[in-house]
Amino acid sequence: MIKAVFFDLDGTLCDSDTAWSIAEKETFQLLCKQYPDVPEDTVTNAWRTVHQKLFQQLGAGKLSMAEVRDARFQCLFEELGLPADKVMEELSDFFCSRYLTSLRLYEDATGLDELHAYHVGIITNGAHDEHTDSQLSKVRHLGLSERIQSLTISGEIGVRKPKIEIFRVACERADVLPEEAVYIGDTIQNDIVGANRAGMASVFINRKSEKAIPETADERPDYTASNLHDILFYLEHKQDENRCN
Repeated sequence: MIKAVFFDLDGTLCDSDTAWSIAEKETFQLLCKQYPDVPEDTVTNAWRTVHQKLFQQLGAGKLSMAEVRDARFQCLFEELGLPADKVMEELSDFFCSRYLTSLRLYEDATGLDELHAYHVGIITNGAHDEHTDSQLSKVRHLGLSERIQSLTISGEIGVRKPKIEIFRVACERADVLPEEAVYIGDTIQNDIVGANRAGMASVFINRKSEKAIPETADERPDYTASNLHDILFYLEHKQDENRCN
């Protein structure tokens, strides 16, 4: 019997890619106005280099997501040979604010309101602090606090998806066993692998119509959907299976 439905946040419930692109474009334009001798493509390439290095450290457990966020503009300015001054701080603040205000829920997130029979929660990687650019701030900005019963963030737990511990903590908070829960996400490696290893049912939201070819059992979702409305069909099917058994 399924008792809880958990969702990933970025790319599953909200369009973070578009918001990120808007924040990048406008921030880089401001930076180039302040430093007209720095070409925008140079800024873009330096930004990618910095994020690659920071996320390698994040993956190795050497930095938290909050530390990555707080370091990215300082590292960017170092990469560009620019002074770490007030302009750097202002651009960092602008980027974080613009990213948040550009975030939008996908239209099919209305499906959350049809899950009254279940505990509804979010399990997401990211910062848990009160900063503008944190998962906590995103959830509040998007009005999700009133639509879910639990929120489990890696920055709070100290473990990132796909580690099974973060999924198990979420299940404990919902007072359900992993086999009584479904997890829905848009990435195979973080979401599907993590949920499968934790013993939860897994649903892959394939918004980009990618032809993912799972190589291992851990990478195979129990169900693939193109939108969140399909989740209701899947849940009904799962409950019918349980009744028959």
